[in-house]
Amino acid sequence: MSDSLFTNKDVYELFDAIADLMEILGEDRFRILAYRRASQALQSVEMPLYDVFQRDRLQKIDGLSKGMAEKVAELFLTGDIEYYSRLQERMPVGVRELLRVPHIGPRTAGRLYNELGIAGLTELQHALEQGQLRQIKGIGERTLAGIRDGIAAVSDREQRTLLLHAWESGLCLQHEIADLSQVARVSWAGSLRRGQTTIGDLDLVVMSDQPDTVLRQLATLKLWMRAHVNNQQLSAVLPNGMSLDLIVVEPHAWGAALLLSTGSQQHITWMHQRAAQRDYQLSLDGVRHAGRSVSLVDEHEIYTALELAWIPPEVREWYQSDADIAVPLPHQLIDHRDMQGDLHMHTTWSDGSADIRTMAESARSYGYRHIAITDHGALIGVTNGLDVKRLRQQRVEIDAVNAEYAAAGIDFHILTGVEVDILVDGSLALPDAVLHELDIVVASPHIHLRQTPEVATQRIIRAMQHPAVDIIGHPRGRILGGRLGAPVDMDAVINEAVQHGVALEVNSGPDRLDIDGDLVREVMNRGGVISINSDAHAPANHAWIHQGVATARRGGATSSLVINTWSLAQLRAFRGRKRNLSTK
Repeated sequence: MSDSLFTNKDVYELFDAIADLMEILGEDRFRILAYRRASQALQSVEMPLYDVFQRDRLQKIDGLSKGMAEKVAELFLTGDIEYYSRLQERMPVGVRELLRVPHIGPRTAGRLYNELGIAGLTELQHALEQGQLRQIKGIGERTLAGIRDGIAAVSDREQRTLLLHAWESGLCLQHEIADLSQVARVSWAGSLRRGQTTIGDLDLVVMSDQPDTVLRQLATLKLWMRAHVNNQQLSAVLPNGMSLDLIVVEPHAWGAALLLSTGSQQHITWMHQRAAQRDYQLSLDGVRHAGRSVSLVDEHEIYTALELAWIPPEVREWYQSDADIAVPLPHQLIDHRDMQGDLHMHTTWSDGSADIRTMAESARSYGYRHIAITDHGALIGVTNGLDVKRLRQQRVEIDAVNAEYAAAGIDFHILTGVEVDILVDGSLALPDAVLHELDIVVASPHIHLRQTPEVATQRIIRAMQHPAVDIIGHPRGRILGGRLGAPVDMDAVINEAVQHGVALEVNSGPDRLDIDGDLVREVMNRGGVISINSDAHAPANHAWIHQGVATARRGGATSSLVINTWSLAQLRAFRGRKRNLSTK
């Protein structure tokens, strides 16, 4: 059990912060790169870094230099890195906030501060409105428009945390609290349990037959920076800055407390109304019927008592009135255990950090039966993108690995693929001939996303009409808290996807989750299909699939309409059907 106040995320983000400040201040670029590499190395470590430190194995971390390992040790020993403190003294904290806005890198942030005195998002907004940014060399109208939209995107996510990072914090807390001797059960609740793309604060529900004792124990733990106990509830601030609300209830109140703490607010209001109509009362203290306490220990029993099927947390925002239950609940929402393959990932052939075999073995550890290697196709601005020659060379390596699996009797297959860029006019950045040779083609928009809605929509539609395209990757190209993405008419895109037999992707990248639950629901309602993919660039990124599945569940996705749950034969039939439809 880790006793550190610093999570892995806290540590590697601190190294990125140091690199950012150094770049803003114009420090030596090789030293900046050293901190960037250290952050990347730390991100690849799966066990708690504090445990690695305690075992004196920091220098064993692949890619972490001796000097950087000493910086990590300094953080755990003293609670700070002196060099970072010195950098902060030279630069107002708000300057680094500017880096959250698209089109503003560290050098531009430094110039905004040094030339205009801009030291925060509020000052940036004011300077933008006053036209002052035009004074900065290199900032033209397109960049100004991008910054304007970027500020709006950042503001939308103010004080919110990406689902993945909240999930990691929630899991850590859940495991630590579950180890307490008087704790019987613990579950997260709130927006995290509902799988929202970003999370405001964490909610936890704890079961114990000695709630007062457990609350006193919790108040003394080193899991939080500060904590306050009031009746059944503990309110705390975590080391990563997130707020936590935790309640401890007796076993008979578990179901009601978990239901009421999960939300959504509109769903809970409806449940209270439905309960009152049947002479039930729901509270954090449990369930009462006709004025008397009744034993309805879990959520399923409460829903049954109110004459409802159990409603999974992820879709509770869709069920807010008696009228809503006229729309049948999905029989069985997609579960990560249903997934047979991941159809979008990258290797060292383009911008990934691991080779084909390593990514395949990582995928096998998740129980997958097949994967598609979809490295970036060649395009200006894409690191090491594959042209026709290199795609065919890569296929030779994939065939060799497949042959080894077959010889060993291992039921696992690697599909050849590519993530090809959708160009401004909707054409694809690779020749048709090589695209038709591949098993899976993911077509994605990455560049020139600032188009009119009409042009942006036709761009995606034209790509879907291409006979080689199987999946549209992250259709809007949005970055949560970074950019709004292209102004695509998703209603029209979904209709075309259904017509042309193209899957729309739920990209599990923590800052993408595109498409989101609302759009997944529309795809499901119209009989379309989706693909849930990790977009992994390293083996550890395969874990992102959990957030993609949660996002798909928010849209009511069932396994039959998620192509990643299909067998290899079904996938190939889907690919063939797409080609036949497109050539009629």
